[in-house]
Amino acid sequence: MNQPPGPRSFPDLLRMLFARKKNPIKLYEDIFREYGDIAFFQLGSYRFAMLNDADAIEQVLQTEAKNFTKSTGYERFKLIVGNGLLVSEEDVWRKQRRLMSWAFASKNIERIHHVMVQETQDLVARWQGKKDIDLAEEMNLITLQIISVSLFGKSQIHEANVIRESLQDMLKYLQTTKHLWIQFLLWPLPLKNKRELALKIEASLPFKDTRKFFKAIENVDRIVNAMIVERKNKKESTNFLDAMIESTDSEDNTQMTSQQLRDEVVNMLIAGHETTANALTWTWRQMINHPEVYARVKEEMGRVVAGNAPTFEELPHLVYTKAVLEESMRLYPPFWRISRKNYAATTIKGYDIPAGTNVIASIYTIQRSETHWPDALVFKPERFLGENKNHHRFAFIPFGGGPRACIGSQFAIFEALTIMTICMKNYDFEKKFSEPAEYFISLTLQPRDGCKVGLSPSGSKKS
Repeated sequence: MNQPPGPRSFPDLLRMLFARKKNPIKLYEDIFREYGDIAFFQLGSYRFAMLNDADAIEQVLQTEAKNFTKSTGYERFKLIVGNGLLVSEEDVWRKQRRLMSWAFASKNIERIHHVMVQETQDLVARWQGKKDIDLAEEMNLITLQIISVSLFGKSQIHEANVIRESLQDMLKYLQTTKHLWIQFLLWPLPLKNKRELALKIEASLPFKDTRKFFKAIENVDRIVNAMIVERKNKKESTNFLDAMIESTDSEDNTQMTSQQLRDEVVNMLIAGHETTANALTWTWRQMINHPEVYARVKEEMGRVVAGNAPTFEELPHLVYTKAVLEESMRLYPPFWRISRKNYAATTIKGYDIPAGTNVIASIYTIQRSETHWPDALVFKPERFLGENKNHHRFAFIPFGGGPRACIGSQFAIFEALTIMTICMKNYDFEKKFSEPAEYFISLTLQPRDGCKVGLSPSGSKKS
């Protein structure tokens, strides 16, 4: 069997476990540097193939998508999101995709655009009189507020803050390596269902972060389930959740159960706030670090947007601003990897990949690959303008790719452009964060020290 190169010895695998805990992105970079753009190794009963090749990633996500399911790593993620759209498979996924697709159609995004505008205007109003803020915290608050109001139809600050803190605790815990160490220890034992056993052992561990993780799940479940009951009893139709309750599958005329509603709401809360907030935070850092880019964005907003907030019709004309957002997501993708597992053995770029291998597409490294991005580490929004946009479509995948690409990508882009415009129409920002940024890595990628800035009313001094 012609498997890709990769670490094989026990000491190498042990070192890799420690390296993953310390900095998984650096581990990925080191593996690709040492073994090439396709690497393979086995850890316990897990097999892994790591991809930093756009053609190989396209094969997994697009051309052979039917041969790949969500990877083993998503088994832990299911503890949070249940069987929602992010992790469901086959018939369940197809049905949920049909039921949810209406929510992210352009006409429905337009219908709730006023929520994006109103909530952001409320945010900048609360900045009045402040001299310093952390834009990372503010972006987390505003994106969660927007998705909460879009889902539930009303502002619930206390519940939103509890959900935000709980989601942070859950996502942080999922980056821990306890399950891998348990797998490593169970590997030589003659046991069946080692993966399921590893999850059960992990759940029973008496560690503080483990208890905090499961308590966070309880908090989110309590709030979301109470809201579902409330909206069902009111029989109204004013928001995403109401429409999800009423939505009927066109093929079998069924509706979502309460459990399905809970799972999809939690999916939307995670995908609809954490990723967009991180994308915005990195974009602010890049713009503030590049005054010429900041000035050009501000000029475009002044030219395109007539009022103090963009209309839905004006958003597509913020072409350069969108390019700045995309270039930031290229360098700092909110989701920094995608993983799948193959049903049947396959061949990728001449290498044999056994059935049941966890195949990891490294978004962070492929989007920084010199093969596709000359001067890859340099911030150049022009890469996403005009003819320069002619890159390999699987070398830029911040929203994933293939049939399972993010259903809410347009929502996220329009939300980000709306937030950026209203903030910059009202305020100018002065750099007060340190460089270089240190990562905080969970399922998403965010700067550990946030994005601290000085605040002054727009136009009060030169930007």
